[in-house]
Amino acid sequence: MPYPSIVQQVGVPHGTASRPTHSLSLRASTSLRNTSNGLWDILNDLWHLESNPHGYVTLGVADNALMQERLLHCMNSNFDLPGQHLLLNDTITGSVRLKTAIARFLTRYLSPAKALKPSQIVAANGVSSATEHCSWALCDPGEGMLVGRPYYRGFNRDVCLQPGAKLVPVSFDEVDPVSVSAVSKYEKAIISSREHGCTIRAIMLCNPHNPYFPLGSMQFWSFLVELMKLCQKHGVHLISDEIYALSVWRYGQDGATRMEGFTSVLSIDHEGLIDPKLVHVLWGVSKDFGANGVRLGVIISQDNGDLLESTRGVGQFSSISGFADYLTTTILEDEEFVDRYIEENHEKLAAAYNYVVTYLDDHRIRYARGSNAGFFVWCDLLTAYLRIQANGPPDDSDSAKWNRSRELAGKLAQHKVHLGVGDDFGSEQPGWFRITFSQHRAQLDEGLKRIVKALHS
Repeated sequence: MPYPSIVQQVGVPHGTASRPTHSLSLRASTSLRNTSNGLWDILNDLWHLESNPHGYVTLGVADNALMQERLLHCMNSNFDLPGQHLLLNDTITGSVRLKTAIARFLTRYLSPAKALKPSQIVAANGVSSATEHCSWALCDPGEGMLVGRPYYRGFNRDVCLQPGAKLVPVSFDEVDPVSVSAVSKYEKAIISSREHGCTIRAIMLCNPHNPYFPLGSMQFWSFLVELMKLCQKHGVHLISDEIYALSVWRYGQDGATRMEGFTSVLSIDHEGLIDPKLVHVLWGVSKDFGANGVRLGVIISQDNGDLLESTRGVGQFSSISGFADYLTTTILEDEEFVDRYIEENHEKLAAAYNYVVTYLDDHRIRYARGSNAGFFVWCDLLTAYLRIQANGPPDDSDSAKWNRSRELAGKLAQHKVHLGVGDDFGSEQPGWFRITFSQHRAQLDEGLKRIVKALHS
């Protein structure tokens, strides 16, 4: 029996109780239009200094290689898999022991206003699946989720592909996207979407942000508070993707001053701001523990049992393996290891960031300053490219710049260096690219060298 959309159950006005049926041919054609084999071609031809020196250098995948050896040593030292993990486990959405470990761990690190409970957590095989579940549960096909630009490119797939919801980008122009002033941009998008026949059911917030997070003042706390008020006003859910929550390394090169730490939406007392049934958090081990391949993410909803029950209903399609359940539980229960790991990870991320931005400064390449979280430098390669390639009066039209940006992306591909292309992230300006700096030094050096060669080619 199909599971109903839960939007009616949480007090949000809703037009119909049932979901439209999609044909197989529609699903297949949508999948083919939105799926590319390009990344897999790159991953099958990765650069290696000795065994494949002419392969692709990828600084475009959102992974963290800096702490892999430390994590593998912990896993190999503690791997003693009990027999029950070869079975379905006590639930397909994560064992009680796993949820207990995650609740304790995130209560320690996210400082929620109310301690997390295992019953408030549903596990899936990655945050992508968790995002898809939220989109399916909260939106009927054709309804929308807001996301601020630039945004994580995977949201296009996770929110839209199978649930049939719409991803509605919010543009900020010259407004700081994490300032109180930005909240009015979200409200305009809610109203405009409604006028055009698309009801907005949720705001998807990437916190810390991907592709970059300009954190550095308490204004972000004020931004979250005002965003919650907006969600309450319009009956819109707030989903905070906090997959980089523990990858806030606090210190940046910019100004050499201490920056503010991370603010989870769970840490804000919702009393008087927003119905707590509208607030949900996503987290996983892919980023903070450099373990994309483990495939384990969670939905946390402290006051909306209907959402959790709805996602449990389809949990069999995204169930985690007993191996991932056991490994993650074992690691998180070792609090001494976790504390050391996170501290060392912060140090290595900060050092890698400083190394890359120093290189960019030396080559007069502009980038978004002030970041102190995540794995990325958001940089403007087009301006440097146009400066280097200057051979006549510049064409400053938007169309010309977007064309030159695509030309530059092609040259980067010719030099076999893989970056995140701004177009894929809904960038408001042409020529911006995402560099993943959380890689080993030899890979960074080779990738940065190829970027400069592409700019001069």
